[in-house]
Amino acid sequence: MSVNNIYEECPVYETASFVLRLVREEDAGPLLACYSDKKAVAKMNADNCTGNFYFATVREMEDCIRFWLKEYGERRYVRFAIIPRTIGYAVGTAEVFGGEDGVLRIDLAADYDREEYLEELVRLAVLRWIRDFGIGSLKIKALNTPERIPLLKRYGFVPSTAFRPGEGYFERPVIKAFDGDKGIAFCGLACCVCSENTDCDGCKKDGCQDRGSCENYICCKSKRLEGCWECGDFPCESPMLGKPRVRAFAKYVAENGVERLVRALKKNEECGVLYHYSGQLIGDYDLFQTQEEIIEFINRGL
Repeated sequence: MSVNNIYEECPVYETASFVLRLVREEDAGPLLACYSDKKAVAKMNADNCTGNFYFATVREMEDCIRFWLKEYGERRYVRFAIIPRTIGYAVGTAEVFGGEDGVLRIDLAADYDREEYLEELVRLAVLRWIRDFGIGSLKIKALNTPERIPLLKRYGFVPSTAFRPGEGYFERPVIKAFDGDKGIAFCGLACCVCSENTDCDGCKKDGCQDRGSCENYICCKSKRLEGCWECGDFPCESPMLGKPRVRAFAKYVAENGVERLVRALKKNEECGVLYHYSGQLIGDYDLFQTQEEIIEFINRGL
């Protein structure tokens, strides 16, 4: 999916609970329940907009939707209708646009303003919209929704100091850590995109300060293996290989080779995928439960 394709024919996205498609004028009636609720409106981000999104009549809602569609036609942003699978009509909208500073707005009716639903939408934005919309750093305002901040942090958002200072924005930082010479560690850790220790030369170059106690490093060195994936006992009971991401990376190398993995990780980083969130040893690849999901995500970079 490319930005140009999105504005030529808007795609439909799906989560476990929702279908998201371009908003339509016929959504006005259902959406009015959201946009006429002052408690819901108080949580909306109306920065740089022509109004505060409070509407009292269907006519006002229709006028707003027509404006959103005009903006879509001018390739400014997309307003998606958020439609629960269980009821089939819109209960809110999500707006997103691309560029170096992309902004996400999520407007939900009070009954759906719950963490499990918000997480589905934030996850969709992180794993799909950043790439599809060509977003450099995705921003979302949390000044009037502080209860959402822990969720945002779990998906790599940090307080923004440069974008609209003082207005309470959080952002996914742009992290360019790729160094192909660092390669892949013996266990499967991706030293080539690690952003947490810039002074380390990588596992294969004896850069890791923990190598003296690392089971995988010691074992592979003693067996003269390029990595755990070459071992007949893979995957063993090593604690490091108990992590789905590490095990999936090692399996990927076994089936496709180191160069293919490094190439995919480089491209994914260029598309906004974060191997590590700021100050953490987890990132986007840790959002999945199975090796198959992680490998599918890796392959998006090819």
